[in-house]
Order: sequence, then C-alpha cells, then structure tokens
Amino acid sequence: MGVNTLNLIDGAQTVFFKAGEEWCYLRTPEGYDAQSSTTPFVIQCHGNGGYVRDGEADWLDEESKTFFLNSLLTKGIAVAGSHGTGNHWGRPDAVAAYGALFNALTYQPGLSSSQTGLMGGGLGGAALWNAVTGPLLGRVKAVVPQQATLSYESVITAGKFKSPLLEAYGLPANTPNDLAIAALKYNDPLNRTRLLVAQHGHKAASLFPEVMFVHGDIDENMLYEENPIALSEVLKSCGANYSFETFKGIGHATYDLREKASTPIAAFFQKSFNI
Repeated sequence: MGVNTLNLIDGAQTVFFKAGEEWCYLRTPEGYDAQSSTTPFVIQCHGNGGYVRDGEADWLDEESKTFFLNSLLTKGIAVAGSHGTGNHWGRPDAVAAYGALFNALTYQPGLSSSQTGLMGGGLGGAALWNAVTGPLLGRVKAVVPQQATLSYESVITAGKFKSPLLEAYGLPANTPNDLAIAALKYNDPLNRTRLLVAQHGHKAASLFPEVMFVHGDIDENMLYEENPIALSEVLKSCGANYSFETFKGIGHATYDLREKASTPIAAFFQKSFNI
C-alpha cells in the first residue's frame, strides 16, 4: 500500500486512515502548522485489548489513556497509533504495521521526520522495541517502553502470560518452555538487542534511540529485573543512551499514576526533541 498524503489543516484535528493495511489515527496539537514540517510526533503502541478502528481507538476513547496523550499534545507533540493487528505480542506483521505508520507520518506536511518517538506498554512495548531494532533501526529519536514486554523468555518462564504469547505466534499453549523460548528467540526483544550489539559492538549505540524505561519495581506481569533492567544492561554494554523512571512499590499499574507518570514522559520527549 502506497503512502498517501492526508488532508491535514492547521491546528488540532484527529484523522483516521490506513497504513500497512491497518487502521491508524493521528491527532495534532493546537499549534500544528501544516506547512512547516516542524511538529514532532510520537506513536503510541497499544497494549492488550487495544484497538484502532475507523473512527475509534482505545487510546482516544478511554480517559485514563487519553490523559497521557494529552500531556504530549499540550507540549506541541502530535500523537498517533495503529491497530497493529490487535493482540500481537510484537509479531513481525505488527512491527511492519507500525513501520508503515511511521513511514506514512514522515511524509505528512507539517510533521517532522527527525523529531520522532514511540511509546508503548505491555505487549505494545514488544512491538515498539522490535520496530526500533528492525525496520526502524536508526530512524527513531526517542522511545518510552512503559511497563513493557521486553523479554519473551521471562514471559514464558514466569508462565502467567505464556499462553497468549505463544498463541499470538501460532504455537500451542502447552509447548515446553525450552522449545517455546527457542522458537521465539529471534523475535524476543531482549535477544534481538544482544544480537545487534554482538554484530555492531559500540557502534550499535548510534543505532538505538534514546530510551526512558517507565516501570514499577514490583510489576507482577512484566518482571522488573527481567525486562527493563535486563535490556538496560545490554544497552549499557555498548554505551547507548537510556534512563529510568522507576516507581517504587508499584506493580503493573503505572497508567493509574496519571501526572506522576505522564509528566516525566512528556519532559523526556521535550528534551529529546529540543522543544
């Protein structure tokens, strides 16, 4: 599917369109100038049960989620999202869909092609990271994995979400752990990163975006040590730029923190985009 120019006007607006055969949305801030190509954008990669359909999206319809998008819009940052094939767990077809959305946005008048970001939580974090270590490698300025799935091995061994992860990849839910880990090895966000660092060494740092991990240290779904901490150690080994916004005593509930979580996220993107 080719890249089409959207009929964007100055100011705030929400448009729905298709990219990579998936429904997408774009919401622009009040100060959007359709002719300037200076407005940064951030793609939100939805989590479990998330959706984008013609005229609706969970991140536009649910106030607890829209709250986070509004914190970016008020800073002059456009926000976008894709259905991304639904409950994908970072599958290649979902990664391709987010890549198609990214490409479509960089062709839109008024949007910057250099001040670009992604954010995503839960399984959306897997799509985010597999995109920036795949088709968007070296093309994204900044990302925020929020309570994100970053290690399939951790998900499989912990067991709680093993079944939906394997089902997303077409594997039986009762696949033995060692076989499941081996089968998903090259789609596992953490392992993909290790492979890139092994291939490029310290040069890999220039390929990765700036990263801010947002996570609760007692997250019962995506374990803190085995997801963001483990990935940060790989990034550290090559000198990549990363930071943490860790919430002590918080589980898989950083969206419930509202301003406490949204404020540092917005500040991170502002600093990265130099706005």
